Amino acid sequence: MIRHKKTVHECRKDYACDKCEKNFGRKEFLLVHQRTVHEGRKDFTCDKCEKKFGQKSQLLSHQKTVHEGRKDYTCDKCKKSFGRKEYLLVHQRTVHEGCKDFTCDKCEEKFGNKSNLLSHQKTVHEGRKDFTCDKCEKKFGQKSNFLAHQTVVHEGRKDFACDKCEKRFGYKKNWLVHQKTVHDGRKDFACDKCEKKFAVKSKLIRHQRIIH
Repeated sequence: MIRHKKTVHECRKDYACDKCEKNFGRKEFLLVHQRTVHEGRKDFTCDKCEKKFGQKSQLLSHQKTVHEGRKDYTCDKCKKSFGRKEYLLVHQRTVHEGCKDFTCDKCEEKFGNKSNLLSHQKTVHEGRKDFTCDKCEKKFGQKSNFLAHQTVVHEGRKDFACDKCEKRFGYKKNWLVHQKTVHDGRKDFACDKCEKKFAVKSKLIRHQRIIH
């Protein structure tokens, strides 16, 4: 009871890591941190795919979301579901609140989460393409683009259907552009030289290159 009051209600964090100075409210959390982060130990192994984890909670979350396909956390604004609560919170903060807290130190472009920033730096500034299609040898910088390529090009799938006209799309970005431009009538990209507006950025760039 006393420990609960001290850590939860008083927000005290009396246990500091001597290697990185991160603070914890309970000693066991500090020990887990030191064991997994600084010693690199991963004592929990998935019996289905052999992937290893530093904490049992991470293993259980992995099994639930990856092998059971469960997505228990649903966004109340767009009904998109997530396997882990932290993914839902990141989604809400970046998509619905528009927060972009991570800035690239090379080009100043902003991102909603660190993983997107790192992916941007790796593919754009380092030029890395680590994912190769085994069917056509095309290379991709991001795993999501690689997987989308396989499902759309080689499997012929069109998983994204417009709920207004039932037109189907293979790529999510094309589906979103269709909804925004065709059904919402939005033109979010304005030329700074003549103020002509365009629905998609590529058309704005083409206009500027040819006209101006």
